[in-house]
Amino acid sequence: MPRIVTLAATAALLLCLLAPAHGSSEALCAEHRISARAVQTASDVQAFVHCAAAYLETHGQEEARRAFHEDARWRHGPTYVFVDEIGKAADQPLTIVFPPDPSLEGTFVTAVADSLGGDLADETNRLMSLVDSGWLYYSFRNPQTGRNEPKASFVIEVEWDSRRAVIGAGVYSPEIPGACSAEEVNATALATAPSEASLHQFVRCAAQLVEEKGFSAKGELESSPRWRRGASYVFAMDLSGNQVLSGSPVRVNGRALHEWGGKSDPMDQFGGRNMVSVGDTFGEAVIYYMGRDPRTGRDQAKVAVLKRAVAHGVPLIVGAAYPRASRTDAVEPPCEDHMVTALGIRNRRDVQAYVRCAAEYVKEQGEEEAYRAFHEDPRWRHGQYYIFVNLISQADGEPLSNAPVFPPTPEDEGRHRVLVDNFGTDYFFELHRVMSHGRSAWLHYSFTNFVTGRSEPKSTYVVEIDWNGQRAVVGAGIYDPARPGTCYGESVNAASLEADPSESTLQSLVRCAATAFATQGYFGTVTLESDPRWREGSIYLFGLDTHGNALFTGAGRHSGSNATGSELRPDGADPFGGRDFVRVGEIFGEAFVYYRAPNPASGLSEVKTSLIKRVVIQGLPTLIGAGYYRDGAQ
Repeated sequence: MPRIVTLAATAALLLCLLAPAHGSSEALCAEHRISARAVQTASDVQAFVHCAAAYLETHGQEEARRAFHEDARWRHGPTYVFVDEIGKAADQPLTIVFPPDPSLEGTFVTAVADSLGGDLADETNRLMSLVDSGWLYYSFRNPQTGRNEPKASFVIEVEWDSRRAVIGAGVYSPEIPGACSAEEVNATALATAPSEASLHQFVRCAAQLVEEKGFSAKGELESSPRWRRGASYVFAMDLSGNQVLSGSPVRVNGRALHEWGGKSDPMDQFGGRNMVSVGDTFGEAVIYYMGRDPRTGRDQAKVAVLKRAVAHGVPLIVGAAYPRASRTDAVEPPCEDHMVTALGIRNRRDVQAYVRCAAEYVKEQGEEEAYRAFHEDPRWRHGQYYIFVNLISQADGEPLSNAPVFPPTPEDEGRHRVLVDNFGTDYFFELHRVMSHGRSAWLHYSFTNFVTGRSEPKSTYVVEIDWNGQRAVVGAGIYDPARPGTCYGESVNAASLEADPSESTLQSLVRCAATAFATQGYFGTVTLESDPRWREGSIYLFGLDTHGNALFTGAGRHSGSNATGSELRPDGADPFGGRDFVRVGEIFGEAFVYYRAPNPASGLSEVKTSLIKRVVIQGLPTLIGAGYYRDGAQ
């Protein structure tokens, strides 16, 4: 039986495990090492910059300069390391390291003014006057496309030739709202080069359209060439599984066939597993199924992304898919290029790297050593994160419900078990089903979290391996506290952020509040302002329209708080030197903001880190946010 813990202890344990590791860049790089060619997301960039700072500290300036220019670890495509001086008051800083154009090194930093307002060097100086590391948001020339595109860069303060400087790197993320251009994101691009990355982007942009236009988006999504070409098209379902739109050109009596088929129940092919509930709970999920190809009329294996969207207060599941056999995913980077330990896991992409490293370890070290390491070594086991191995049956056999490696309860290893969760069907049945579609996959299910002691939704990534001559998978999973179906009030709340002020707990709070805001609409502002879940001590939520005007704020109920202006414009003042962080939130979808603001708990002006997130309320884009004061941060 799992150990019983109090809710307070549960929250404390969970937050401790989810919070970013504190310490030097060298310690952080030891837990998450990544090369330039493996960088894809903002979290990748953050790990990459910490490793670059550690390299500089360990090897010195001369070697670091050489490596940042020449070594593939530090430069690939649009990813590279830069170093800029932090300018003194009224002084223009110098460019120190800039691999795309070394001729600029030693000259004044080129002025970068974009539609967000202000100069990038000024914003860097402002940022570093408040914190010793953080995020910059701006537009910059993407060397791969030749166009100015939204870019998020993470920077850390370092010393270079006894001068204050920043070391940093950035990413042109395809996942942000501002990247949903018709020229880049369309059905033709997906059909031409199908991959999970392009599929995620295609579905996210379709979901954004549904949230903005509601059901009036149906005509555009079903007929526009942007959203439909060949086997690539958008579909949407309500939470009962009824299909409300489909871009599939195949019609019977004027109606599209259900995406998942089935004469009576489209869930039949999943063995009764409720995939609509999976999409609703996890917010975004990769699933595998048999679907009809409108070009041939034949069924084929497909991989889809489902995304939860709220259209004028009504939750829907938006999706798209491509034939799995035709995918052209780039080869996943080897562990040498992307290594994550159990302690370093922060998100689902980290889990993928962790599992692929484990698969390499089994192949290189053998089953006996892998068994020992997966049970004993902290690289492979920490808190809720561990590596398991499951056997899978041959094509004509029954699923084998046993696990030769299961560190949380070794006494269960080798036993036949049945694990049926609230999505329906046995876990091992689902494992066998998805592995009939390929050699790696995502599973979404509910399982006991051995940290909290309760059953929680879990996303698990598995890779097929050979284990003592038998077909098997190596895998690991993550319990994400900010998924729509996992936003538990006892673990994600203002009190938790007040007790543990960190970027990770802040993200969980804001993302869960955004889910509540999107579902409840403007009627939910009273709850978001006053419910103790969202307001504790110096922690509160705030909402802004796209002009920066306050929609609501929990600060007004605190003594000593400033009730005039809005969160990002207290008393109508501009703490950002002309930089428009409302626009930043619109373009990037989610952004960290650093500024000085009155702490409602103390009445003093203090440095604050806030996260703002774009959310569409009844068709209108808005921002919701919260923050913590740096004096309390660890």
